[in-house]
Amino acid sequence: MKDINEKELKILKNQLDREPENVNKIEVYCDKNRPMVISTLPFRKGKQVLPTLYWLSCPFLVKKISKLEDQGLIKKLTKKVQLDPGFKKKLKKAHKIYAAKRFSLLSCRQIKEIKKISDDILDVIKNSGVGGIREKEGVKCLHTHLADYLVNLQNPVGKIVDNTLTELKYNNKWGVEDCEDCCN
Repeated sequence: MKDINEKELKILKNQLDREPENVNKIEVYCDKNRPMVISTLPFRKGKQVLPTLYWLSCPFLVKKISKLEDQGLIKKLTKKVQLDPGFKKKLKKAHKIYAAKRFSLLSCRQIKEIKKISDDILDVIKNSGVGGIREKEGVKCLHTHLADYLVNLQNPVGKIVDNTLTELKYNNKWGVEDCEDCCN
């Protein structure tokens, strides 16, 4: 792991409720200076491909976004991708940026190792989009789109999720007291 101190590692363990694996670095911190988005390395030697580059580690946001998913926001945004060519084009660009960043984290040695295992694994790392999605006509997971947006500010799905959460916040549907103390 790079650039992660013991305190941050402990916070991540509490946030994820498990040992953090294959963490590259903390990409975004919340207002309380806690990890909010982490990036992971795309391949774990001898194990598997990890197509999700950016992970939302904040348990508070994870819960809020899960509620949005339960309320049908994935279906609504998938329809928007299918019906709005401008939105679709922006999402396609976000998928390309995401895939290029993930692929750039592989060393030449890792690329050779992956090729020995499976060309399909290399294809997933190189070409799948946000959260590892292959079929880019839909939306797979709002958590990964928000994490990508918070890092790059270019993901249109993540932007809508962020705006929706902001609207909820300012309509007093949640407050700072809802934020879990994930330092303990």
